[in-house]
Amino acid sequence: MKKSKIKVRICLGTACFVQGGADLLLYNDFVDPAILAVCDIEGCPCLGECRVGNGSAPYVEIDGKIYDGVNQDLFCKLLAEAVKNA
Repeated sequence: MKKSKIKVRICLGTACFVQGGADLLLYNDFVDPAILAVCDIEGCPCLGECRVGNGSAPYVEIDGKIYDGVNQDLFCKLLAEAVKNA
């Protein structure tokens, strides 16, 4: 049976978008293609984390777990770890 892809959501709410979420949408330019092949990455209107004050923008959700303050380097590391643990 084929394993499902790792689900990744990039928050694109206003705070996240201007604080780096827009840069994360360029993932095809900086994420290893082998990792991209096993991930389903999408932008979403808002993850709602700013409202509850958990960390700082931009937020990313990977298989249901929220990460804050994600930049391109951290995004790559988080994806690699998710693939390794899948």
